[in-house]
Amino acid sequence: MAFLIGLLVNAILLSIPIGASLGTMIAIRPFRNDRVPLTESQNAILEMTFCDASHTFHQFSQNKNGVNFTINSNEILTELESILCLTVIQNQNNTYVSNSTAPEFSITWEYPFTPANTSSPLNETKPLIHAFPQATLQDAKNLPITLENLGKLGLDFSWTMGIGDENAPLTSPRRLGAQETNATVALDLYLDADPTKAAEGGKAAFEMIIFFAMYGLEDPVGFGNGTIVTTTTLDGNTFNLFVGQNDALQNVFSWVATEPITDFTGDISPLFNNILNLSTVKGFADLGVSLPTVKDYLGYVGFGTQAYNSLGHVTFWVPKLHVDLRSFAEL
Repeated sequence: MAFLIGLLVNAILLSIPIGASLGTMIAIRPFRNDRVPLTESQNAILEMTFCDASHTFHQFSQNKNGVNFTINSNEILTELESILCLTVIQNQNNTYVSNSTAPEFSITWEYPFTPANTSSPLNETKPLIHAFPQATLQDAKNLPITLENLGKLGLDFSWTMGIGDENAPLTSPRRLGAQETNATVALDLYLDADPTKAAEGGKAAFEMIIFFAMYGLEDPVGFGNGTIVTTTTLDGNTFNLFVGQNDALQNVFSWVATEPITDFTGDISPLFNNILNLSTVKGFADLGVSLPTVKDYLGYVGFGTQAYNSLGHVTFWVPKLHVDLRSFAEL
């Protein structure tokens, strides 16, 4: 955001987060007051930080000339000793560099290790997910949309993940590993024959999740069986597909990047075609999942992080995010 010039209006923290770190948060991540004031007739850049005690908060961001986004904390497993804070930087006039641009945002979190499989030996124990904060696309014009009509789902993003409360210039897997961080960065998509269920996510029959990075011990659905169903390349990056059903009996298709991808520009709609054609892949019938059809609806598109656990604060920063969804009629 250094290229933007404007008046920074700082929103005070809404309330004290659970845990013992609010003082540290303020000391390490002070309000930024170095923006250059403009005249009263010009708009401002608003920086708002939310650290609600319940960890349930969201920020709706309007793009005056295009699509909107909601940035949500999405905590699903509460802990007494934990931190979850959201910072969003918005343009007061609701205009951005493109009609598909989300505001800059960051998530700072810390959770203890909660074992998912307590009966397993200590060295085989996996962590439970605590939250999946993400920016979700609010495109009333195009969502929900059938796969038959989906012409493009373009992504253009950059992100970093670092230890502490500051936005890291680069991601250091070594530092994350030293802090025993378990986290992912992913795009979450839900599909269903019912457009309402597709938009609600948790009720959808199908989930496609694209993992751009994975740090630590967590496994995507289907990863544990070790079966790579197919492999594809997007924007010069290789993704392996794993499939399975989650605890809610949703059919999950997990695309996992072979190397972390912190910057990406490309159309991910070909991944849907690969899934639609999985019935022709040898051995797929034995994997116990159903497939969507071209008549099913894509209703949910969310980009963010999955927070499992860490020994200290972790900050996930997204300085750039564009989500360009178009029907074939708009190409």
